[in-house]
Parts: sequence; structure tokens; C-alpha cells
Amino acid sequence: MIKAFAIENNDLESNLFPNYYLFKQKIKRYSQQKDIFSFSLGGKDVLDKLTDGEHTGQKFVEEGALFIKNSSVKRYNINEFDNFFITHEKNNSLKRSKLIKDDVLFTTIGNVGISALVNKNVENANINQNVVLIRVKKEFTTAQYLSCFLNSKLTKFQVENLFTGNIYPMLSYPKIKSIKIFVKDKKTEKTITENIINAENYQVEALNLIKQAQVLFLQSLNIDKKNISKDMFYAISSKNLEISDMITPAFFNPLYTTTITEIEKNNKCELLGDLADFKNGDEVGSVNYKGYLERKESDVPFIRTSDLVNYDFDIYPDFYVENSIYKDINQEIGSNEILFTKDGKIGISAMTTEFDKCILGSGVLRIIPKKDKISPFYLFIALSLREIGLYQAKQRTVVASTIPHLREDRIGDFKIPIIKNQKKIIELTEKAFELKDKRKKLINDSRLLLEKSLEI
Repeated sequence: MIKAFAIENNDLESNLFPNYYLFKQKIKRYSQQKDIFSFSLGGKDVLDKLTDGEHTGQKFVEEGALFIKNSSVKRYNINEFDNFFITHEKNNSLKRSKLIKDDVLFTTIGNVGISALVNKNVENANINQNVVLIRVKKEFTTAQYLSCFLNSKLTKFQVENLFTGNIYPMLSYPKIKSIKIFVKDKKTEKTITENIINAENYQVEALNLIKQAQVLFLQSLNIDKKNISKDMFYAISSKNLEISDMITPAFFNPLYTTTITEIEKNNKCELLGDLADFKNGDEVGSVNYKGYLERKESDVPFIRTSDLVNYDFDIYPDFYVENSIYKDINQEIGSNEILFTKDGKIGISAMTTEFDKCILGSGVLRIIPKKDKISPFYLFIALSLREIGLYQAKQRTVVASTIPHLREDRIGDFKIPIIKNQKKIIELTEKAFELKDKRKKLINDSRLLLEKSLEI
């Protein structure tokens, strides 16, 4: 459908893109419409809290309270596995930025203007200075609706308009407070709120089920952790060098080698290359990228390694490509395929669901289990464990120029333990990804409902 509208000469600016004026007109019209409830985040008594994290650097520890950087905040999703932790004592001292359930997070630097909701898994975590937490008063709207609206094109337009003339975009408090929020009707607000609440509950339950499956898998391996060496200094004999063409320190790291030795003591192992087929992603060229504001509903998410989050991928990533390119590339990605990063941040795993439609970048490898050989849910749990997937990936990673890279044939050499009692592991994991699929559908329904109500 073609939309036509006119702009007065006096209203013309240097920006000549029609969408700019379309959104500008909507902001002005919605602010004046009596049937639309509107308010600014900086309005009187709108917020209970608006604050960022501590501006001084943090000392990270191996275990403690979760610390969330702006790069961990995705649209409708907070990465729970970036593994940045501060001590509980430090976290308790940072009371101003300590999170509670249903806080709304909003990024202010980097990929600016992205929102996610704090769920049960993330409450009591803390944030850095490049994220703000927003607590809205219930008489204005719900946290769920606010987060959904902050991820909309109407907000994205307002945010980008705030950076006119700025080389380095950054959202200051005055800029955040100037953002206008619109609620068309209470029925829409209620439906979106209920959808997002259910979606967050599905996420928490899904990740809990995956964790249960991982624990059960590890217990079944019967690894004696006392025999696993963590020596940082080690020597390799020339005879050992002759058995492999990998002559890198990581390949002989005792942590990696003794872990797989312990696994093999009590478990039959098979090579990943014998259990699954591999397919690489594709590069579409940055000239074909579209941002969130420019995307059409028919455009397809382009997934890079940084878009894999919480054993899933970001369904609203930084970039999109036209559906015609999606059809030309014809990756034919199905449900229950395992994704594994082989460039940049190596060894992150995810699994596709029925909802997913995307183009995978070249840094993401598709691992397609052979149905007569192994269950995709079992194989996913194996690769998601650091003792199996991550250690063997790090062991075989090389740095090409400055970027870590893991070759496909090296991934085929991964040893996968085949335990006898797989049923419970498979059931838990299958249920988890059913919930993840439901979650994505609910979020998409909410997004579409909001856009329809405000004619975005």
C-alpha cells in the first residue's frame, strides 16, 4: 500500500527521506489527539526512577552478581551469559543501579535506544553507565508496554532525531526525558502487558529447563574433576607435536586435554562430523543492510555472531535485508538446527525454532544433526556445555590477523559423548525450545499490535 502525504516548503529540512516527515507528522498529531494518551518521560511524576550505572570501572570476578553492559541489552532480551560479574559486596554498595524485576533498561551509548525488561533471572544484577534503568509509575503505563513502545519505530525516530549534527550519539538524561510515549487505548495496553509478562515467564522457564538438562548431562558423564588440570604453564614433547597439525599452545592446554580425557574414560565418544552435516552462513554485503527504522515488515533479520543470545538469536537485530535477497540466498534454515559461532566470539551455541526466519552471516555455522544418528536436542546440550563445546572450540581456534577463527573441519573433530540415558535430557530441552518459540510469537504479536494501534 502506497502512503501519500504533503510537506509544506517551510517544514522542509536537510533530511529528504519521506519516512522522516511521516514519523514527524505522527509525533505531532498523536501529541494533540484527545483519544491518545501521551506523556513525556520527563513529565511531572511520570517516573519513580531514572538512573544509570556507576561511571567508574569495575573489577570483574569469576562468580558473583551479574553485571550488565550495554552490549548485553537486546530488543526484548538481556543476555544472561556474557559472564561479567562483580562481588556481591560491590553490588550491594551500588544500590542506586541495582535492578529489580520489571525495571525497564534502555541503552544510551553504542547501539542507542534499545530496551529490555528485567525478569526473575536478572533481578538483583547491576548495570554500567551506558544503560539506564527506568521505573515508570503505574498510573501512566506498565513497564511491559513502555519497553515495547521504546523498541518501536516511533521511539527509534525520536532517538535518531535527537542526534542531528552529533558525530558520537549518546542519550543524556534531558534527551531521554524528551521522548514521548503514546497509548492508543487501555485494551491494547493490557494485551501487550499480558503478552510480555507471559513471554518473560517463558524465557525464565526455558533457561531453567536448559540448565537442568545441562546439569543432568554433566552428572551422567561421571567426570572426576580432581583429575582435570588447570596448569597455566606446561611443556609438550616433540612426539605429541607429531600427532596433530595444530601447533598452538591452546591445543595442548591441560584444561582442555584432560577434560576430554576424563570424558572418554567412562563414555563412548563420536566425532561431530559423523553425527551432523554443516552449512555455512553467507555475507550479503553492508550495502544491503537496513537499520531498524528503515526496515519493512517483509525484510528479514541478518544474524551475525553478536546476535546469538541466551541460546537463541536476536529476532530484532541491528540489520535487516530485503526478502528478495533472502530468497536468492535460499539458506533454507529449518527448526531444530544448531547454530555455533566460529568467528569473533567463538563457541556460542543456539537453536532455531519454528518461528525463525533469517539470513545467517558467515561467522555462524549451521550444525544439522543426522536424524538417524543423534537427537538435535541432545546434541545442542552437549555443545552448549563448556566442557564439550566451548573447550574444544577454544582448543582449535586460531587468530587470523586480529580475528579469532575456527575452521569447519576442526569443528567436525569435536568429540561428542554418547550417554545411555538421553530421554530426560531430550525432553527437558525440547520443552525449553517450545517455550522459546511461544515467547517469540508473543513478542512479535505485541509489536505488531502496538504498530497497528498507532499506524506505524
